[in-house]
Amino acid sequence: MLEAEFDVLIVGAGHAGTEAAVAAARTGARVAIVTSALETIGQMSCNPAIGGVAKGTVVREVDALGGIMGRATDLATLQFRMLNRGKGPAVWAPRAQCDRGLYRRAVRVLLETHENLQTIQGTVARLILEEGGRRVAGVETLEGRRFGARAVVITTGTFLRGRIHIGTETALSGGRAGESSTTHLAEQLERAGLEVARFKTGTPPRIDGRSVDVSRLDRQESELAATGYRWSHFWERDSREAGEAGGPPRDQYAAVAPFDHHQIAAGIAPPPLPQLACLISYLEAPGKRIIQDNIGRSAMYGGAISAQGPRYCPSVEDKIVKFPDAERHQLFLEPEGLDTTEMYVNGLSTSLPPAVQVEILRTVPGLEQVRMTRAGYAIEYDYYPPTQLDATLQTRAIAGLYLAGQVNGTTGYEEAAGQGVVAGLNAAHGALGRAPVVLGRETSYIGVLVDDLVTRGVDEPYRLFTSRSEFRLTVRQDNALARLAPIARAAGLYDEREERLASRRLAMETEALQLAERTSVQPATIAELLARASSSPLPHAMRIAEIAKRQGVSLGDLFRAADVAHHIDDDALITAELELKYAGYFARERGQADKLRRMGSFPLETDLPYLEMRSLSFEARQKLSRLRPASLAQASRVPGISPTDLQNLVIEVERRRAQAKANGAA
Repeated sequence: MLEAEFDVLIVGAGHAGTEAAVAAARTGARVAIVTSALETIGQMSCNPAIGGVAKGTVVREVDALGGIMGRATDLATLQFRMLNRGKGPAVWAPRAQCDRGLYRRAVRVLLETHENLQTIQGTVARLILEEGGRRVAGVETLEGRRFGARAVVITTGTFLRGRIHIGTETALSGGRAGESSTTHLAEQLERAGLEVARFKTGTPPRIDGRSVDVSRLDRQESELAATGYRWSHFWERDSREAGEAGGPPRDQYAAVAPFDHHQIAAGIAPPPLPQLACLISYLEAPGKRIIQDNIGRSAMYGGAISAQGPRYCPSVEDKIVKFPDAERHQLFLEPEGLDTTEMYVNGLSTSLPPAVQVEILRTVPGLEQVRMTRAGYAIEYDYYPPTQLDATLQTRAIAGLYLAGQVNGTTGYEEAAGQGVVAGLNAAHGALGRAPVVLGRETSYIGVLVDDLVTRGVDEPYRLFTSRSEFRLTVRQDNALARLAPIARAAGLYDEREERLASRRLAMETEALQLAERTSVQPATIAELLARASSSPLPHAMRIAEIAKRQGVSLGDLFRAADVAHHIDDDALITAELELKYAGYFARERGQADKLRRMGSFPLETDLPYLEMRSLSFEARQKLSRLRPASLAQASRVPGISPTDLQNLVIEVERRRAQAKANGAA
């Protein structure tokens, strides 16, 4: 007996699960999200921050595909910074500190704006399988509730056989502090034939901000007031003003104030939260000595954990062991919310015993009298090597089963959210009989992420960097909408209001470029502007498009000097300016992207007999037979596949197609 039937069921309600649910719901599918506690939907399990280098671009891509991470961040931002500002807009990276509790509430409100999306509390114990275990048909919870579905997306994060370690003597079963791990589902997936492995991650201690000597620490202030940055493209243009007119005054707005569901659904954001500073201090020689003296009591170095951890987010024990000559290590004290004094000690992830953690904290300048509210810990968990998935994140072993987030061997909220969109969208398309949606490397960082996972696999928790992309000049945070709106529209991910806002923003970019091309200015008009930028004066009247190519001269300043384009948003101006300044570089990179698209248009059938293709190297035959790439472009990125292998692969495939055609004609 089934309690209810859906097109798509999502298991887990973290960053991957919530994005998967929204993406599926936007296609018109009937969707349910099943989680062990509705109160933890959208929980920020680790640091209270969204964005960063490459990650901030992913958030904007998720937003351009109709996702909710950017919108929730706008509703919960306590501090905003644009990283890499000194390097030019082409590599700017937005990052926000969030009110942890308010972010979680924002996610739930945004989920509940979708009428065809249901939330269910329960712990999934097993999948309901059909066709001899080869196709998923629903889920059953520990409580005995059964739900049918044509597709299931598993987004369980660190909960599958999760084990928490604090020191070498304390090990607890759990997927997160205070929450039970999931064992039954993990055991079933392993029995079903999925390859399973173990990774580890960790979290630092939290402290009481009232016990910090703020006068001794450096402050990092928010840039939100100066930039007016919005993560989401889909707020009404005057949403801040509308929010202020219809809601509480700015100075009275607090985290305890409820969201207005109707305004949020209409794209009207409340006013920004009061902004808070982050504090900066350092782990110095005294703290390093304590760690060195107690290294054997660390779960990682004491032998309690053997799983590989993230290279780019190391524990403090790793820092001390691997960088012994470093004079000191920077720590960021990040506020957790407006309704709490608790702070997150970024940079001090550890699995040392709690007493040692307190001792280390009190060696940090400004923390001599600190009170630790929560101890840091490490956690081991199951993940499924992602080479078992295709480019839609569907498992090859079980039809209709998709995986997204940390279960695929990644780390980070943003990476999880990007996978959630891909898995949720494709799960819905599969359930509804529609064509799959595959994002190419040339379209997005999400495309890079998924392609890296399914073709190359992981040997440590995967984190996204700009260096992983061949197209980082043309795949930027400012042009996410231009890149992905056509895909979102084709997949039906926008409602009428969002379609209007997307069209308006893209039209502004086009108008800015056209205005720059047809508007000329006299030398005297911008003489002072050029002098401030240490740029030579104009010899005669020139078009703004030409002047904007100069270093240090912004398109916005030129338009203001010429008294035009007052109605064009700053975001659109930035994109237009970059297109003008770096046109030559962009043209070369887009040429490479076109070549990749052509390779991507050469499909590879899933049943190709690679092991019989003697013109390919033995290594190529083995890897292609195991990974089953969907296109020549994807095959080209499999490690060990040479250009000669690719040329011979094309010949082999074309010969087989010709034979099949001839046999069909006969």
